Amino acid sequence: MKFLRILPVAALIALAACNSGSDKKGAESQADTTETQAVAQTETQAAATSEVIDVKSGEDPVATPGKPVVIDFSAVWCGPCQQFKPVYHKAASEYASKATFYAADLDECTELGQKYNVTNIPCVVILKDGAEPVIQVGAMDEAAFKELLDKSL
Repeated sequence: MKFLRILPVAALIALAACNSGSDKKGAESQADTTETQAVAQTETQAAATSEVIDVKSGEDPVATPGKPVVIDFSAVWCGPCQQFKPVYHKAASEYASKATFYAADLDECTELGQKYNVTNIPCVVILKDGAEPVIQVGAMDEAAFKELLDKSL
């Protein structure tokens, strides 16, 4: 008989524990959603103010006389590419008057990557007035990338 009295109390405790856990999960889910939205908003704002043009499949950026082209070949799954991305975008803003900056996802722009023999990423290709392309493979810090730009542009 005592067992029958304890059973409803145990069921209420179990339900209360499940509900508080789902409230916690709901709060965590809401926090994750808020954080994801904040990151997306920051990336959108950065893209709006960026001097970098995304290359679409089939496009081929070409240097115009007097205005070199800098292409960053990368991929979304590439860790070093993602580390280099903010450095590239910052330099693109600072050097916008000296060159046109492009970003090419190698998974989407395979033909363009083949044209410049890009086999490893991140890879920066600098095209200037019909000269031989300058190709630099690997992530660079800000100082090294600016040095490359100063030397090549």
